[in-house]
Amino acid sequence: MKKSIFILAFISIFISCKDDEKEIYTQSAKDAAHAEQLTLDALKEVLLIAPDFVINETYTKDSNIIVSATPDISNSTYPKTITIDYGGGVTGILGKERQGKLHVTINSGTVITENLKIEFDEYFSAGTQLIGSVNHIYDNGYESEILDDGLSLINANGTMKWNGTFSLTPNSNNGTVNISDDSYNFTCNTVGVDFSQTTFTFNSSTEHLINFACTHMITKGTSKLAPNGEKTQTVNFGTGGCDGTAAISQSNGDSKSFTF
Repeated sequence: MKKSIFILAFISIFISCKDDEKEIYTQSAKDAAHAEQLTLDALKEVLLIAPDFVINETYTKDSNIIVSATPDISNSTYPKTITIDYGGGVTGILGKERQGKLHVTINSGTVITENLKIEFDEYFSAGTQLIGSVNHIYDNGYESEILDDGLSLINANGTMKWNGTFSLTPNSNNGTVNISDDSYNFTCNTVGVDFSQTTFTFNSSTEHLINFACTHMITKGTSKLAPNGEKTQTVNFGTGGCDGTAAISQSNGDSKSFTF
């Protein structure tokens, strides 16, 4: 009897260990995608709001968003810092709520074809606070660098970090002058610490398609992701849909879908 119990216990532990081996770690992939999207969403907001403000010297499309400049927008002196203030919370297009401030440094007033530095000031997007700043160097697209110690993202899951460089090149403007439906090709070379405090590297292996018309704006492309202590993963963001789903595959053929 005791021998049978021992054998059953051994089999149970063995099966449990095999299941653990097959379980694919998804946290780093989810969090890297989350950081990528929120960082690009801030750039999208700047490109939507700042040019209109500079041209018209006021912003009236959403009375809940207060836009100002230092020096004043009517002053010809540059560089300027434009502040986009969402106050205690503004729900924008695609239903995303933002609060706090974005500070944008511009050097000439063209905005959409110049270098931009974006700083986050008590800024929240869809419930996540972003702390830090990003330099976007314009060259028919953007070569971007996360500055200093990287971005911190804080929400109910805890705190994560994201750092490194990325680039954006125009893919399509969809035949309109409204940047809200534009798309870009994105590549990155980044590192981070996910919400469970696991370090990771996240580097694109094929260009991500970033669609500004989607809530989940990463719609296509692949990355190599290596969480510390876990197997290197290939993250596949799909073939162009806005559904916010992706799949992880490993060299041994195991795969798992997840949402981001």
